[in-house]
Amino acid sequence: MSLLTLVKRAQNNDESAMVEIIERFEPKIRKSLKFTDIGVREDIRQEIVFRMIRAVKTYSTKNCL
Repeated sequence: MSLLTLVKRAQNNDESAMVEIIERFEPKIRKSLKFTDIGVREDIRQEIVFRMIRAVKTYSTKNCL
């Protein structure tokens, strides 16, 4: 399923679509967090996920195919 389709579904309160979006980006998030202090790593990961959710919910799909 395309990322755009998942975003549209997540914007319609499809929780499984939001989970799939987060899971798709999880490896990149974890890789980037390897360079952070282990004591704050989980806090930063949670903040990234929170901001991803907010970005998905506010993203405009009007001009997308």
